[in-house]
Amino acid sequence: MPRHRIAFGNNKGGSGKTFMAFQVACEAARARPESSVVVIDFSLYSDLSALMLGGSAREGIGAPMRGLQTCVDATDEDLRAEGLVRALERAAQAREAKGRGGGSSGGGQPRGSVFGTWFARGGKVSEPETEVNILEFAIRPNEFNPEIPKNVYLVAGAGTCSWGEETTAMTDANDVQLWARTGDEWIGAGKVFSDAVDALPKEVDAVFVDTDHLSACVLTKLAFAAMDAIVIPLSYNDMDFNRLFADITKNALITDVLREMHERGQLRALVKKFMFTRVGSTANTPSVTNGGISSPFTPTKTSSAQMDDMARQIWTVCDQPVYKSLFTDVSELESSGNAVQAFSQKYFGMFKLVPELASLISTMNGIPVCGMTSKTYTAANGLSGSTGAAVLNSLKAEISASTQSILDERYNAPISASS
Repeated sequence: MPRHRIAFGNNKGGSGKTFMAFQVACEAARARPESSVVVIDFSLYSDLSALMLGGSAREGIGAPMRGLQTCVDATDEDLRAEGLVRALERAAQAREAKGRGGGSSGGGQPRGSVFGTWFARGGKVSEPETEVNILEFAIRPNEFNPEIPKNVYLVAGAGTCSWGEETTAMTDANDVQLWARTGDEWIGAGKVFSDAVDALPKEVDAVFVDTDHLSACVLTKLAFAAMDAIVIPLSYNDMDFNRLFADITKNALITDVLREMHERGQLRALVKKFMFTRVGSTANTPSVTNGGISSPFTPTKTSSAQMDDMARQIWTVCDQPVYKSLFTDVSELESSGNAVQAFSQKYFGMFKLVPELASLISTMNGIPVCGMTSKTYTAANGLSGSTGAAVLNSLKAEISASTQSILDERYNAPISASS
């Protein structure tokens, strides 16, 4: 099975989750060209698919992002994320019919589909299989966007076309939006999904799933039931931080989703890393904050102090048994002389603030930082400019280091100097 299977999650939009997933997945593919990277887009907005397939540029207000238009043109509803989800649910129902388990927790078949009317229909296959091949629903973004490494495979979403009302409408009179649905009918599909990830060919070394900021959505739960680890991109805004634990809409990632899934025996993915995003720096040299957070660059003193404080706050909560069980290998810290510092060192990292022009070019044109050069790029809004080779080289080295901290040292590949 893949050595790394990681979901990116945060219940706050704008935390940098999709941008980080995009950069880390492409860097992982660049660093290990002999292996494959599978990316699955389970965000309702499908922003990661847009980045992979050409960028977020639009021709005007209300127009689709260029990458999502490419997705719609290059795929159909059976060759996208919604096709994968339907196959997962049909396989779960087939298993239950054959007495293999994996159906809804209450026994018997769920009424229609928890995902919507389109998912309740038969699709192309009249006799559903009990296993699912994820790669049957994947495309190679490089065929549409040459900036993406050739060894990336994407199970794409197409925004409204994938998750809009026509697809996800309820089969009964109760019109409940997909993201607000409760119940455990999705569990069987989650078990099939986990098995499908296990069954990926040996050349697939890493699987990444981008989830929605609506953490209680059944699509996000599918990811948390099938991946091994969760990376939580995190701003150091204290209000954003608090929402991880308290959300009046019952959407708090840690309290309302991860803790409840764990208590019900549904959670496979545990928290591996909090990654502070858009962190300002004073130097391009590795550093460690006073609280023990390692960084491939030197953050400002203010940023360091705020990040250390937030790490301590998370420790005070996660030192409780009900939360400690949500973290990978947390028992290793019990013998540490300074448990708080060991906790910060193990579970926290940083992602540098990418200069505005480089960030704009990357997102609007669908170009990962690892593939950028110092040539002049033109964004869809007409803004042109270049990022100096020295700045790009530092960014690439820092993204490489951050990727290794999430994955492992096998992803330590030489950085090609930007020309």
